[in-house]
Amino acid sequence: MTDTEQKILDAALKIFAKKGYDAATTRVIAEESGYTEMTLFRKFGTKKNLFEQVMEKGNKKMKEHISSELSLKQEFKNTRDFLTAYIKNLNNFLFDNFEFFHLSITEENKTETILKSTIEIIVEYINKNISKKNLNTQTFGFSIFTYLYSLNIDRYYNRTSTFEDYDESLIKLVDILYCMVKT
Repeated sequence: MTDTEQKILDAALKIFAKKGYDAATTRVIAEESGYTEMTLFRKFGTKKNLFEQVMEKGNKKMKEHISSELSLKQEFKNTRDFLTAYIKNLNNFLFDNFEFFHLSITEENKTETILKSTIEIIVEYINKNISKKNLNTQTFGFSIFTYLYSLNIDRYYNRTSTFEDYDESLIKLVDILYCMVKT
């Protein structure tokens, strides 16, 4: 991938996440990238193709990150240690890639397979580290992701959060989740 393509993809992600697919224009994306609309079309052909490339790049990054977590031979002393490490790691990754996740959620009709694969990877990771037979890990993983996403919306947009202390909220989440899996 060329530097030009990378800059256009970064600008497209930012604009798509901010305005949504339908309201984002190739002119605004080109301006944000510092290139002309002609360059954008020469590199990506269509707005739809540009969007698909943005989502493919983000999905690949997400899968690589979670797959690297899955491949770690890290042993946790107990479930609470796993949940603490998992929540912090997922939260940091979600915040660092918030535009991609935000776009995946707000453009659900265009990104359904991405959300599905995200949840599948999360479920695999939870199953690897929590052995509770009656735990619906899909619901459990989706609930964690949803909570962290909502926690990061205000953080991302630098708005006052409804959470008094961000780190304390993560600790409380771990406490709640631990109670759910230990009973």
